[in-house]
Amino acid sequence: MTHLATVGSTNDWLTERAATLPDGSWVFADAQTGGRGRRGRAWTSLPGNVFASVLTRPQPGEGPTQQLSFVAALTLAGALDSYAEAHRLTLKWPNDVLLDGTKVAGILLEKQGDACVIGIGVNLAAHPVDSERPATSLAAAGIAPPSPSAFVEDLSGNFVRTRATWRDHGFAATRTAWLARAAGIGRPLVARLGSEALTGVFEGLADDGALQLRLDNGAVRAVHAGEVFGV
Repeated sequence: MTHLATVGSTNDWLTERAATLPDGSWVFADAQTGGRGRRGRAWTSLPGNVFASVLTRPQPGEGPTQQLSFVAALTLAGALDSYAEAHRLTLKWPNDVLLDGTKVAGILLEKQGDACVIGIGVNLAAHPVDSERPATSLAAAGIAPPSPSAFVEDLSGNFVRTRATWRDHGFAATRTAWLARAAGIGRPLVARLGSEALTGVFEGLADDGALQLRLDNGAVRAVHAGEVFGV
């Protein structure tokens, strides 16, 4: 575990060292000056929050890299369970954790050669008030936040366990666990796929992790990449 006072981006820090660092290498920072989320969005780095990344390399028994998104989401929700009641925490496809229905944490996967860097941002002590999407924090939800270092220790240990479940029991076990915590199952959603917008009902996950959206005409569309919003 590497702890930095300040870094541009924990993902970039690991990516730059991916050729030499082993699988399972973690880094976290007290502050980021160039944090980012999915689709290049800026990630506001407020004091007291978590800015961490882990480097992974394919291991025997593991599935496609994109499944790590679900492994990471379960890892993150499991770590947050120590502070918030489980019923308050849900998972939003593909990469967010919600607290009381509002985003409290996000995940960013980036490939570098055979490695995949998983970035994790968690609003423990504070949240941006002017973000493109509504956000919250543990503190704003009335929960005493842990220190970032203590949380990252919990996170890294939990990642070993959830990753082992994925590796030893296949994606089916991970998929089932993710669906048990999914936000919006059975409810209308809008899926934005670039310039295309689809409206339908969120029916679950396909065997490969794609979101299954039942359209108005009864057909089921598999959404492999994009963003979803509640209607």
